[in-house]
Amino acid sequence: MVSPQPRASHPPGAGMTGIAPAPAGPIAAKPAAEAPDASGPRPAERAYAMIRDAILSGALPAGAHLREEALAQMAGASRTPVREALMRLVSEGLAVTENRHRYVADFSLGEVEVIFDLRARMESYAAGIAARRITGEEVARLSALVERIDTLGDGPDASDDFFALNSQFHAIIIAATRSSQLRALTAQALALPLVGIKRFVCDQGVDIQRSNAQHRDIVSALARRDAEWAALAMMGHIISTKPVVPGADIAADIGADIGAGRAKDFGAATGARSGAAAGGAA
Repeated sequence: MVSPQPRASHPPGAGMTGIAPAPAGPIAAKPAAEAPDASGPRPAERAYAMIRDAILSGALPAGAHLREEALAQMAGASRTPVREALMRLVSEGLAVTENRHRYVADFSLGEVEVIFDLRARMESYAAGIAARRITGEEVARLSALVERIDTLGDGPDASDDFFALNSQFHAIIIAATRSSQLRALTAQALALPLVGIKRFVCDQGVDIQRSNAQHRDIVSALARRDAEWAALAMMGHIISTKPVVPGADIAADIGADIGAGRAKDFGAATGARSGAAAGGAA
C-alpha cells in the first residue's frame, strides 16, 4: 500500500538504485547493434518494456538517473534502442529530461492523485463530446471490447489482457470526439498506465468485473447520445479507481471531484465509491 508520505526523489546524477549490480569481473563488451528479430519484438520495444516495468515496480525509483549505457547492459541491447525507449517514456510522462539527462518521474502519492484527477476531468469532458459525435460502428466496437473483457478469467494472464483491452476502450472514446486538439492535449495523460501505476506503485488490486460493469454503463450512455450521463459515468469510472489512503474521507473526495450540488446525480449515474481500494481500473 502506498504510504501517504511522498517517496523521496533521488537528486540529479543519482545512480539506478534498486537494480542488482553486475557480476564481479571484467566489464562485458558493449553490445553490437542488433538486427530486428522477426520472431519477437524489436530491440527498442524490449528495452521499453524492461525499463517501464522497472519504473512501475519501483526497481527504478523516482529520481533515478536513467543512464543509457547501464540500461543497454541490462537490456542486452545497444544504446540506440535504449535511447528510443527513453524518448517514448519521456513522452508518456514516466521519465523526465533535465539538462540533457533523463530521470524517473516522481510517483509519490500526491503525484499519483494528480494523474488520476487529470484523467478523470479530461476523459469526462471527452466522453460528453463523444456522446454527440460517436458513430454506430464505434459504439459496436466498444460493446465488443466489453464482451471480450467479460470473458477474461482470474488467472495471471487476465490482468495483462485487460490492460490492453482497457486501453483500446478509452482510446476509441477519445477518437470519437473528432477533435484533434483534444487528442493532442490528452495524449500524454492517456499514455500513462493508470492500471500499472495503481497495481505496481500503489500496491492496490484491479477488479476487472467491476471496472467492466462501469464500461458497460459508459457504452449505454454513448449509445443513447446522452452527453451528461456519459460524462458523469466516465468521471465516476476513473475517480472510483483512484488509489485510496487508509482512513481517507471518500465522501469528501467525491464532493470535491464533482461538486456538492451534483453529488446525488453522480451517485445515481455511477454507483457509490465504496470499496475503491479494491476497485476497477480506468
